[in-house]
Amino acid sequence: MVLKQLSALLLLAVVIGVTINVISPNGIPLVGKYRTLSSGEGPIVPPSAQTDDPPFIDINQAQMEYEVGNSVFIDARDPDEFVCGTIPGSINIPFEYLPEGDLGKYFDSVLGSAAHDKTLIAFCSGEECDLSLHLGRNLNVYGYNNVLIFFGGSREWEKFGMEVERRAECEH
Repeated sequence: MVLKQLSALLLLAVVIGVTINVISPNGIPLVGKYRTLSSGEGPIVPPSAQTDDPPFIDINQAQMEYEVGNSVFIDARDPDEFVCGTIPGSINIPFEYLPEGDLGKYFDSVLGSAAHDKTLIAFCSGEECDLSLHLGRNLNVYGYNNVLIFFGGSREWEKFGMEVERRAECEH
């Protein structure tokens, strides 16, 4: 008798939980959309990397950080490239157009006074682009101490079928 009551209570709890999850605007999908992980070869690291550079991350960690939503993705490319396709929600800090002088104030302004321990992920086009590396180094110099570099960049992101935000129609 007790086993029947426990089973009925468990079934009722599951039905109530699933129902609330389905009608909730913050519900968890019952069936997730998962992509195949990359080859597991690890992050792409440029030949110019130095031992004191911010850590490099691979596509898997970049996707995880994106899904969790606690990181700020920073596209280091030219504004014209940024609007043609970037990781959704990224901000643009074009390394080649950084102002002269105290970059600390500039970074604080552009990053909305984000805490200096906030996870920042710098990226650019991919392996042929080292702007993310230089931006990451500069962010470190100005006290941002949780900088990661996604050197695979927007090309690797798109190659693995991840969503790309296009703010303008551009030739590809």
